[in-house]
Amino acid sequence: MEAERRESSVTAAKVLGPLSHPTRLLIVCLLMERERYVGELLESLGTTKGNISQHLKILEQAGHVISRKDANRMYYRIADERLKELLAALQRLYCPGLRPHV
Repeated sequence: MEAERRESSVTAAKVLGPLSHPTRLLIVCLLMERERYVGELLESLGTTKGNISQHLKILEQAGHVISRKDANRMYYRIADERLKELLAALQRLYCPGLRPHV
């Protein structure tokens, strides 16, 4: 039982760690709505392309988002539906005026 708890806590930490930055959290919240290309994220977040790319790379390495290329655009979407459930719970707790996107 203790080994299972320890393993679960390690897994949870791996999931939550990359989400612990405000910009990355905003990115995944936007991606909950639908797949987006980098230009859309830039418009919504008002930061630099390099900054967005850096955060997307971290999220992709963590397995939270996946990308695909279409012509000159890179599109990103949530990789695991469980992440949407987690974010919906966070939305309910910390943004009660917003409707969850699950």
